[in-house]
Amino acid sequence: MSRTRATGGPAPAVLFPGQGSQRRGMGAGLFDRFPALTSLATDVLGYDLPRLCLEDPDGRLDDTRYTQPALYVVNALSYLASLEDGEPEGAYLLGHSLGEYNALLAAGAYDFETGLKLVIKRGELMAGAGHGGMLAVVGMPESDLARFLADEGLRGLDIANLNTPAQTVLSGPVEDIARAEGLLEDRRVRTSRLRVSAAFHSRYMEPARAEFRAFLQGFRFAPLRATVIANVTARPYTDGGIARLLSDQISGPVRWVDSVRLLLRHTSPASCREAGGSGVLTRMLGQIAPPPAGTGGAAARPVAPGTAEAPAAHRPPAAGVPVTRPRLFCVAYAGGDERAYAGLAEQCPDVEVVTLERPGRGRRMSEPLLRDTDGIVDDLLRQLRDRLDAPYALYGHSLGARLAFLLCRRLRAERLPAPRHLIVSGECGPALPSRERDTWRLPTDAFWDHLKQLGGLPAELFDHQDLMAFYERILRADFEALGSYTHRTEPPLDVPVTVLTGHDEWFTEQDIGAWQQETTRPLTAHRLPGDHFFIRDHWAEIARIAVGALRADGAADPLPSAV
Repeated sequence: MSRTRATGGPAPAVLFPGQGSQRRGMGAGLFDRFPALTSLATDVLGYDLPRLCLEDPDGRLDDTRYTQPALYVVNALSYLASLEDGEPEGAYLLGHSLGEYNALLAAGAYDFETGLKLVIKRGELMAGAGHGGMLAVVGMPESDLARFLADEGLRGLDIANLNTPAQTVLSGPVEDIARAEGLLEDRRVRTSRLRVSAAFHSRYMEPARAEFRAFLQGFRFAPLRATVIANVTARPYTDGGIARLLSDQISGPVRWVDSVRLLLRHTSPASCREAGGSGVLTRMLGQIAPPPAGTGGAAARPVAPGTAEAPAAHRPPAAGVPVTRPRLFCVAYAGGDERAYAGLAEQCPDVEVVTLERPGRGRRMSEPLLRDTDGIVDDLLRQLRDRLDAPYALYGHSLGARLAFLLCRRLRAERLPAPRHLIVSGECGPALPSRERDTWRLPTDAFWDHLKQLGGLPAELFDHQDLMAFYERILRADFEALGSYTHRTEPPLDVPVTVLTGHDEWFTEQDIGAWQQETTRPLTAHRLPGDHFFIRDHWAEIARIAVGALRADGAADPLPSAV
């Protein structure tokens, strides 16, 4: 089989469509051209695949159990046909939802038969979810749509697909989809039901995600020979992250806009081709603006396959250009949202305090919750990676402390500008197991009793059972992430670390001192009056530390209560 590699010019990219692009007659001319692979697929599936695709006599092509394998095979044969016809292999590969399996196949992660078996299992699990639907919303930006869901009390719906700046897809129970459709119609917003049988890419697929993750443990994936951009993170796959990202994709959103914008940093729209022949992704590509000038383009340095994206150079501002205020990026504790550090922001008038909000709360209430630290850190990095043009520090409390630490490691791994300082509170050194690692497993009554002991929750919350039920889901997801944390030994950070704890907390000096092994700099530690949520009584002191940490020398102001 003849395969051509591009020589010079923008890097070639291939896009693979997903469910929704199926149509009767797809694959015409391909099955006869590749009889061996067609016969293999038919044997594995146990039914006549060409007849399903070309004729669909029983109307099964829209049943996800049949749709996903059919599209996978047609996409794969279409790509092989393009190679035989002299098109270059894709240096960058991007698949929409199901199409991501074809992108990984093209990058050499597995062979044709293995990919088909993965897709069969995925289709079975997703079809088993049932009683759900998806609704495309056209002409309403994501932020406005999220506000609409909150205002209308549509908490059962998640934002599942961010397809173009003007097209977003909702996912959830059919009754909520129908209500949203009617309300949006009243506002003269155009909508369209998708041809799916379940609430894909939403919290309702969490059981399917967990089962698929267990299924993937039986597979080993080969190193990638091209760059594949993941839907759920809009970042390149790494060789060790394939199983996690494939399973997370089932319940996570398809960040297509961000994925395409990353792609266009490294190539041009003219160098992108679509497999399968539907043209749907090509049309989307034309609706997604390329990244602003100066962030890359066709001449940008390519990303090495199987690695995280290499950053652009960090340049100081030109003479005469106003310098951006220093920033303090904050990571919330379990259950916290963007308001978690409002008191701290009030004490830092000369610092831009930015709370990195996780999905499933606040402005991102409609997005599915994340339950593992790797996925959360991917999301946090996506929020701040384009805002590192000024001096900055990181701060996190409790769960937020571990996440801020992991974020520092990720910044180092991607060779992005390092923070001036890492400030953590309410948590022991990350090499030690968290005392709260099993909290998420507690029965409901014991769970709430434990949280009352920790403090930090408003007393009025316990007067409203519906609110308790709503926040329990968020809190359990956060504590599950803490429970799933496994510490990986890596070289210490070359970043100063300051640790804050409350006098009435349970941490020993050894617990606090464990932070020292994570930094090459001398550790600074302070105890302040109060329990686990002592921070709320000491925003002024914490602000003083943060401002000091953002100085050129990175030195924090001393406090008389230093250990």
